[in-house]
Amino acid sequence: MVVASVLAVVTIVTSAGVSRGDLASRYSAGRQRANELNSAIHADSTKIQGFEGTISSLQARLTAVQQSLDIQEQQLEQVTVALSSAQRRLVQLQRQLASDRRILATQLVADYESPTPNLVDVIVESRGWNDLVNKVSNLKTIAAANSRTMRAVMTTRVAVAAQARRLARIKIRRQQTTTAVRIERDNIAQLRLSIVDRELRVASDRSAKRSQLTKLQKTLTHEAKVLDAQAAAASGGAGLPVVPPPGGCINTAFVPHGGSTGFFPAPGTSYSVNQEPIIAARLDALGKALGLHLIGISGYRTPQHSVEVGGFADDPHTRGEASDTPGVEGVPEATLEEFCLTRPFPGAREADHIQEL
Repeated sequence: MVVASVLAVVTIVTSAGVSRGDLASRYSAGRQRANELNSAIHADSTKIQGFEGTISSLQARLTAVQQSLDIQEQQLEQVTVALSSAQRRLVQLQRQLASDRRILATQLVADYESPTPNLVDVIVESRGWNDLVNKVSNLKTIAAANSRTMRAVMTTRVAVAAQARRLARIKIRRQQTTTAVRIERDNIAQLRLSIVDRELRVASDRSAKRSQLTKLQKTLTHEAKVLDAQAAAASGGAGLPVVPPPGGCINTAFVPHGGSTGFFPAPGTSYSVNQEPIIAARLDALGKALGLHLIGISGYRTPQHSVEVGGFADDPHTRGEASDTPGVEGVPEATLEEFCLTRPFPGAREADHIQEL
């Protein structure tokens, strides 16, 4: 029943005009494209992380500058209020001084028209000693009061005018400082917006790549099932027995060759580091024995590249001890062991991950 199902799948694929070699090549190209998309998505994520760090730093700076601007504006407001108060006080003093001058002018006119009694007149007109003393004292008091009032008003006016000039200078400095801080705030805000815009564009591009990768992974899953069915049909339907390598495990390096069965490293892959040549040779023997066309799409890879394609910096590929080989997914573990190979990780995702036994 299982063989019939497998043969049905192979018949459908064959009738659709897709040969086994063409499908394997297309699957290999798809895996390569998936790796490229994974790398591009990882690069976009790294860029976004960098943007996030820059945006966070700019936001902290923007907050600090805004606090400084708030303080500058508050100080400018205080100086403005103080200057307005001093200017109003100066106007009041000017009015008071003008009023005092008018009063003094009126008194001078009155004194001219009705001269103030001199000391002789006061003595003559006084009725007794006490009256004389009081009249003389009143004359001195009035003259002294007028003099003090005028001096006080003029002194205060000079002081207030000086204060107003000082506050005006301070206000100009505060305005300049506030303007400079506000410009800095606006520049930082604009820079932050531009970084956010760039981050959004990269995030949109990453989202599109993820959508492409999802569709591609569905296609690869389907193609992998078809390849598994072909492998099962080739081994079960044709009635060819599994022939283990003569003399036990192969421990000689792989030699590239032509033909339709065996192991074929994909372009750009490395099978020359550490145990990779031995793994490739054993896979080649397995492929020839089972009539499989096995494509090695990932042998040795650097820690950085391994992380970029979704692996780990210390996984078996980085030690030259593994191969991702589409076409072996349907091969039972017992058969792999006969060729001194193993599939160490469970699950469909790792079904093509092969290492030495």
